[in-house]
Amino acid sequence: MPVHLTTEVEEGAVSVDGAEVRYYVSGRPHPTRPPLVLVHGTGGSTATHFAMLFPMVATRQQVVSLDLAEPAGVSALTLEHLERQVGAVVDEALPEGPISLLGYSLGSVVAASYAAHHADRVENLVLVAGWIKTDHQQRLRNDLYQFLRKAGDPDAFRAYSRLFAFGVPFLAKRSPEDMDVVAPPGRPSTFGALQMDLNRTIDISDRVADIAATTLVVGGTHDLMVPRHHSLALFGAIDDARYAEIGSGHSVFVERPAELLSIAENFLSHPRRHPAGTVIPPAQP
Repeated sequence: MPVHLTTEVEEGAVSVDGAEVRYYVSGRPHPTRPPLVLVHGTGGSTATHFAMLFPMVATRQQVVSLDLAEPAGVSALTLEHLERQVGAVVDEALPEGPISLLGYSLGSVVAASYAAHHADRVENLVLVAGWIKTDHQQRLRNDLYQFLRKAGDPDAFRAYSRLFAFGVPFLAKRSPEDMDVVAPPGRPSTFGALQMDLNRTIDISDRVADIAATTLVVGGTHDLMVPRHHSLALFGAIDDARYAEIGSGHSVFVERPAELLSIAENFLSHPRRHPAGTVIPPAQP
């Protein structure tokens, strides 16, 4: 793993559908808080999406994060592939008792689906920049991704990635040189392309109402990848949900990591602090 998340982290791996799924465990079990499991988003990893959240949460409670992996010999990735990876890590690292589960972007979809199917395990759920069903706006953006990936122009692909990953206010205040540091140039991987194909077909509308966990839905005001109406739809579809919004684009872990940590920590420390149906007001300075 390219980033050392904490000085005290245990690593493990499980085999699922021919893939080695690596996971990381840190922090001490808390007397009242269930362990937190983190599920990253498209093209990400524990190190790239949870570099701040993982070690900070580990100072307060036990946290487990996995790196989703490409199943062997598949031409198409399914939500069930990724859900099985989450389940295998949970079963090995945390075989007994309730858990809290936090997913980001595609990881939010995976987490929601897992929670719907495992109400006996998932006590608390945090869905960051998630969605129920892919809509036309998202497919158009996905089409553009596919065109640029096949064209093989790294500059065009980098511009596309930055334009949609970050909010307008964030980009407006930064130079191209700043963004080279914030979001170093990269090329789409085979597994990343499979995840993008999966993103085109997401539809968990048949199970989202089965989520019984105490849930926090977090949307981004300036999110162009998963616009906030998707988070609001999740908020409306889950019985025991409350909603918080961050003034960020999709890459909230880059733009507003401390604010996200604060919102998640406030929820995890007291999940029922706000009743179901509450729109949590933003914290005032």
